[in-house]
Amino acid sequence: MFKGGTMRNNLKIMIYTALMTAFVFITTFIIKIPIPFTNGYIHAGDMCIFISGILLGPWYGAFAAGVGSMFADLLGGYVHWAIPTLIIKGVMGFIVGYFASEKRNQKHILAGTLSIWFIALIGFVLSIKGADINFLASNVDELAGVENVVLAISKLNYQLLGVAIIIPLITVIFYLLKDKYGITFSQLSGMIIAGLWMVLGYYVTAGIMYGSFIIPIFSLPWNIIQFVTGIALGFIILAGLKKANVSYVSLHHSHQ
Repeated sequence: MFKGGTMRNNLKIMIYTALMTAFVFITTFIIKIPIPFTNGYIHAGDMCIFISGILLGPWYGAFAAGVGSMFADLLGGYVHWAIPTLIIKGVMGFIVGYFASEKRNQKHILAGTLSIWFIALIGFVLSIKGADINFLASNVDELAGVENVVLAISKLNYQLLGVAIIIPLITVIFYLLKDKYGITFSQLSGMIIAGLWMVLGYYVTAGIMYGSFIIPIFSLPWNIIQFVTGIALGFIILAGLKKANVSYVSLHHSHQ
């Protein structure tokens, strides 16, 4: 895993990786809000995942994100999510670190990712419109009763419409704020792409686990709130770390 650098730098990276793994675990394990439909929860751990990827790079960031999140599931009563979380969150940390630490044409990649997201969003809306109300009423405890299903679908349609508006809006807002908080466009792109990966990753996983790709749609707005909040908090923490001269460069390059 080590690709060079002094022993002192390697030790520093290992220490920060251990610390960020612990921070991911703590913020995921302690601050969590159960969400209906998929027996999952939202939490503040995405903030630390974004910071891990940006500070540590793709591989160490993936380790901190995946392992820290997995142990939060194992010890928090969500054992059935542990392995999917290890993979989804690990890839999430890798994505952030990959885009944040490399010079790439981020605008095209970000635009492509947002385009894929909107195509998926259209698919979600069409799926909900064609959902079997009786199936949902009989298979989801939170939706017991046809009237509850109809009401929940109506609310979800508004939520998905809000998501369609919010995603590009928060992208613009974060873009305008990035210089104030010392965030690069590459870092912002990595966080948004990683966040959308997380949302779609958990959707597909929940669909496979519960045998329905309709039920997990109800959890989408919650996961989006989670990663958007994580970016906002990440901005604040990263700005503070920059003032303290803690960055990817300071961790991975020696200062003789």
